[in-house]
Amino acid sequence: MERIFTKEMVGMAGHFFQVNAESPVKLGDAENYVFEVYRDGVPYILRMTHQSHRSKDQVLAELKWMEYLQNNGSDIPKVIPSTENNLVEIVKGLDGTAFYCCLFEKAPGVRMKMTDENFNDDLFFVWGKTIGHLHKKTKGYKPGTEYKRLNWFEEELLNVKLYNSDAPGQMMHQQELILKKLNALPVHQDNFGLIHSDIHHGNFHYHEGEIHVFDFDDCSNHWFASDLAIPLYYLMWSLERDGVKDLDGYAAKFMKAFIKGYETENRLEAEDYETIPLFLKLRDLTLYNFFHKKYDLKNTDSQLNETVQKIEQRIMEGRPIVDFDYHGIY
Repeated sequence: MERIFTKEMVGMAGHFFQVNAESPVKLGDAENYVFEVYRDGVPYILRMTHQSHRSKDQVLAELKWMEYLQNNGSDIPKVIPSTENNLVEIVKGLDGTAFYCCLFEKAPGVRMKMTDENFNDDLFFVWGKTIGHLHKKTKGYKPGTEYKRLNWFEEELLNVKLYNSDAPGQMMHQQELILKKLNALPVHQDNFGLIHSDIHHGNFHYHEGEIHVFDFDDCSNHWFASDLAIPLYYLMWSLERDGVKDLDGYAAKFMKAFIKGYETENRLEAEDYETIPLFLKLRDLTLYNFFHKKYDLKNTDSQLNETVQKIEQRIMEGRPIVDFDYHGIY
């Protein structure tokens, strides 16, 4: 991607949406190029997605769902059409392949850090409430066949061998166990639908007591419980890297307030909540594969390698990143 991407392409994308992209501020480049740009002094978010990551139809399906949610009371950024009234415009890379470009309002507020004084039970409650609202609203979403997002089993990051041909046999065994258990789960309107799939504390802003979720790039047809596991996973992952020892205790404290907020908007059955450890294992698997896809791990810094090795060890041992008394919470 770096070899075929240029600054001039950002300017071309900006032209479609009448924003000033001459001096863009890069916000991310993990799976998409994301920039902060301006129009009349107002900040917007410009995203450029390569065709190898998402098809144009998949991007449109994401944006159509976002429009539906916003029209039904969700505090998410508005999708801004181009001057040609298109939600997606195309800019070609140096090799002739396509980058799909779209523009969003910038969410009000700020990202929350675990060291912030407001990173507490009140935030956890609103965090859960926000996800509960999204789940409640998505139950009524009936997209046309042309706006279909991927199903969970179509995720390429489920395949260890795809990016790590040297993966131990035990990794493959644990992958098969995870997928077997997922395939055995019940699927119905009250536990499964189109979800965000990535609402960790880096993917929302907190403003005047409300959470504004963004980055819907990973949205997929999945179990609602997965959307509850992912905030917990990344919170524990961050605490683990910071050297916090009592992860189980923090997890119980977080989930107690988080689920209380969630259930003000939507409720799951006990057996659905009890699948959260399985979805924690699933996120370990997909994150492990993401790191192997994104980086040459034989030539990266020791901290990243240590992180990947910890994930690999958990997967091999068949244990989630954290474990506590789920029955006591739900």
